[in-house]
Amino acid sequence: MRKTTLLMAAAAALSLSAGAASAQAWMPMIERQAVLNDHIDASLESGAITPERARDLRSDMAALVSLEGQYRYGGISSREKLDLDRRYAVLDYQVRLARPVADDRWVSIEDRKLELDARIDRGVRSGELTAAEAASLRDDFDRIASVEASYRVDGLSPEERADLNRRFDDLSARIHVARADGDRDYARNRY
Repeated sequence: MRKTTLLMAAAAALSLSAGAASAQAWMPMIERQAVLNDHIDASLESGAITPERARDLRSDMAALVSLEGQYRYGGISSREKLDLDRRYAVLDYQVRLARPVADDRWVSIEDRKLELDARIDRGVRSGELTAAEAASLRDDFDRIASVEASYRVDGLSPEERADLNRRFDDLSARIHVARADGDRDYARNRY
C-alpha cells in the first residue's frame, strides 16, 4: 500500500515536471529508451533488480515507444506528448528507485539538456547572454548529443561515458564564462 501511494505521488510530481520539460525541447521515446536501458543495466549489474524485472521494465518502455508511434501516425499533439511524458515519468521513477546510489553521478542526456537549456534561458532573460551566444552554446550541445548517439549504437563504454561527461563539463564551463564575460544584449533594454 505504502509503495503504491509513494509511486502515485511520484508520478504526480513527475508529471508536473514533465509538462514543464515538454515546453522546452521534447525528447522522443526512442531516445529516452536508450537512457532508461542504461539505468536498467546499472541496476541489473548491481543486483538491485532481477533479470525478470529488467525484462518487464524494458517491455514497458518498448510499449511506450510503440504508443508514440501510434500517436505520430496522425501527428502528435501536445496532449499526447503529455500522456507519454507522464507514462515515462512513472517508468523512470520505478527504475530510479532500484538504481544504485553510485550510479547517480551519471546524469542522463535528457536531464543534462534540460539543465543546460535552463541555464542558457536564464542567461538570455537576464541579459548575460546574447542571442548569438545562446545559439552557439545550443549548437555545441547538439554536437555532444550527436556524439552520444553514435556511442550508443553499440552501448556506452566507461571510456565513452567519461568522454561525454568531460564534454558536458566543458560546455557547462563555457556557459558560465559566456554569462560572466560582460557581453550584453542591450537591444532589449533600450531606454
